[in-house]
Amino acid sequence: MRQNSIDITLLCRVVDNFGDIGVVYRLARAVSDLQKTHPGVFPAVTLRLVVDDLESFSMIAPGINPSADFQEFCGWKIYRWNADDICSADFSAEEPQVILECFQCGRPDWLEKLLFDTGVKDTVHIIMLDYLSAEDYAETFHCLKSLTRSSRVQKVNFMPGFTDKTGGLILDEPFMKELAAAERAGTAVTAGAAVSNGDAVTAGTDGKSGQDGNICAADSAFSAVFFSYDRDWLPVVNALAGFKPCRLAVLAARGKGFDSFMDAWARAGKPFCVKALDFMPQTEWDALLCRTPLLFVRGEDSLSRACLAGHPFVWHAYPQTEEYQLVKVRALLDRMRPFFIPEDFAVVEKCWLAYNGGDGNLEEAAGAFLHKYESLCSGFSKFARNLKKNGDLAYKLMTFIIKTYIM
Repeated sequence: MRQNSIDITLLCRVVDNFGDIGVVYRLARAVSDLQKTHPGVFPAVTLRLVVDDLESFSMIAPGINPSADFQEFCGWKIYRWNADDICSADFSAEEPQVILECFQCGRPDWLEKLLFDTGVKDTVHIIMLDYLSAEDYAETFHCLKSLTRSSRVQKVNFMPGFTDKTGGLILDEPFMKELAAAERAGTAVTAGAAVSNGDAVTAGTDGKSGQDGNICAADSAFSAVFFSYDRDWLPVVNALAGFKPCRLAVLAARGKGFDSFMDAWARAGKPFCVKALDFMPQTEWDALLCRTPLLFVRGEDSLSRACLAGHPFVWHAYPQTEEYQLVKVRALLDRMRPFFIPEDFAVVEKCWLAYNGGDGNLEEAAGAFLHKYESLCSGFSKFARNLKKNGDLAYKLMTFIIKTYIM
């Protein structure tokens, strides 16, 4: 491996709209920024991203051309997953050194052929960056080697996680600065202050909706982000309707669960203001999560940001067969438990399990969670502070690469 620079290729196949590419985009930015935040610590890094869904990438990263087989962006080289001719030519001319195989995505055929070409002599290092999980296996498999069909292609697991025995979470500088600014300013923002894009939909005295963003901003003193998968959200809408420390505005993010939430809101009689958010760049989404005091989130990237933000939040795990999502939810709850007093944690646990398809009355569980909002703030804040102590995944990853493959 060259001593003065490192070539890293990130592979990403988008399964869940924005969660996968959101993490890859964040990690690429964080690795690039290490040269600035830790000057002289790491060699220069050249990044190549191979992505199958450039449309989703472009939604969170303005400047990405979704129709291009190859492009340069942020100083990186971006390739379409199946652009075989371009990829084969470029990667043959400049063979990969370190490959981040993100989220068990596998490898495109052209890369597989190149890696196991008997004519290639240099060792290639594959790091399998797995999904974020609070389950115990994250510690067990972290930095554990895996076999490939060639001794020249070496593979190891690298596990994001919630403990210091894993890679931790990405503590990228822009997000951490935004979070610090939000903490200094306070997070009880209105819908109008939180976002500048999207359509406000308010319920008037006649029960009809309007399209006036000023009404939403002026009348609302407390906001909540709602970002979910599909299910009948009427119980949660009813619970939110009863949450009245002041006038409430829900910032509804577009995506898989948007229509089902809006349908439930309409069936409930439009009891509070809803601001329908347009898709926004990742940095703007980060700012929104940092500055909004109540969060309902889904997906890996938004989950990690909600955990770090330290506000009360509810996580909608990706629905799986035989309700395996409840295993993941319980594992994360177990990591959170020590930071709450027992009576507060019982409310969080009951709400999260019902929210994710477990037993319990969802409207009652969500209502109890909202009723104890002020009391829950302390536990979520303590959990966030502890996560930051575990260190930055990008820094840990690059340290691992240097120590393992260079020194």
